[in-house]
Amino acid sequence: MGAQDLYRLFIDTGAFIALIDERDAFHYASKCFYASLSKRTNLITSIMVVAETYTWLRYHARCDLAIRFLDIINQSEKAGVLEVIHLGREITDNVPAVLKKYRDQNLSYTDAVSFVILETMNIDDVFGFDSHFYVLKRNLWPSVKSAVP
Repeated sequence: MGAQDLYRLFIDTGAFIALIDERDAFHYASKCFYASLSKRTNLITSIMVVAETYTWLRYHARCDLAIRFLDIINQSEKAGVLEVIHLGREITDNVPAVLKKYRDQNLSYTDAVSFVILETMNIDDVFGFDSHFYVLKRNLWPSVKSAVP
């Protein structure tokens, strides 16, 4: 299966950072992968990933990149290109169980929220670089061996 065949794709923090920060080791691979996606691919993320990405960009990159990221998210949502999942009880009530089940993994709360979303929405593919998603037997995209173009 290639990127053009993906039906639903969850976008994680690492992918957003790599797409927007040209200094990121996975910037080139992320841009190429994103460009290869079909217009039919449903892009999904969570408000937790948006918050985590903004915070990382604000503290580790530049403020203007963080603000630009939020603008891109808002424009993408309005255009119907990206669905941002907001947290309700159906998600947050399940997070503690995920954190307990995978206590041997170094999961953040955001990771656990992502796990719940992937499981409840039956999403198999993740655009990101966090190996925790392999625990759920999800496909990580893009497949990168090195960060050098």
